[in-house]
Amino acid sequence: MVNSFHKSFDWRALLKEQRRLKKLSQPEVAQRAQISLSAMKAYEGGDRHPSRETLQAITVALGLPVEETNKVLAGAGYAIDMRHVLNERYEPRPLEWFTEEVERYAWPVLVTNQSSAALAANRTGRKLLGIPLTDKLPQPKWSFMARASDPAFALRMENWDEVMSFILGILKGEQRFEANLERMPPPVIEPFQQFLGGDPAYITRLLRLWETATPIEISTRMAGPVRWRMESGELLSFTGMMHVADLWQELAWLDWVPLDEATWAALRKL
Repeated sequence: MVNSFHKSFDWRALLKEQRRLKKLSQPEVAQRAQISLSAMKAYEGGDRHPSRETLQAITVALGLPVEETNKVLAGAGYAIDMRHVLNERYEPRPLEWFTEEVERYAWPVLVTNQSSAALAANRTGRKLLGIPLTDKLPQPKWSFMARASDPAFALRMENWDEVMSFILGILKGEQRFEANLERMPPPVIEPFQQFLGGDPAYITRLLRLWETATPIEISTRMAGPVRWRMESGELLSFTGMMHVADLWQELAWLDWVPLDEATWAALRKL
């Protein structure tokens, strides 16, 4: 993602200015940041470009506040530190809060994590997916990815290819995508391992979809169609609305919004 600071903000000049205002020499800052003096000179002079971690170490050595540090990071082409920005505005929610919140809604509502595992679900959502009301949603049992190769679950997702392409598109659009390919995050490993232990036909289908899935730009609101076959045989149509619920726990609301009266009627029976 291109940011507005990248071409217009002289972050090197800010570092020099702050160092001089604080009456610090280059050797002093280099020692505090645990980098070599030659590297420090090269960064200030524009001969080398520091890594994000090194740049943050320099801003810490200079005692820069979060606002100034974010200007430097953005100017150097790196993502800013949103954790500090958002923590000052929003109070993190415990999972118990989400568990109570989902019961406010009549249609299927779930809270999922980055591996698409349902951590909280209202009664309608549980009945729709066949999750026992007394089940505490152990991981990764109720992960969409983990169950996607189980015919008992997959056959009920009438547009399986479309839903899986949507999930794969989110994975491909993630800023950590390249790093995750080499070292997958622990919460994601187990569901994928479970998926790979399922029906080989679905594994083959997913591999084919991986080649064609289009990366989806990550935003606070994403949506995709879901067509779900009830055990009774009725076909329900939804729009799956995904919203960020808790950024640092990587939780998201997943609302299945009914699209027609037939779907509402079937839900009322639940």
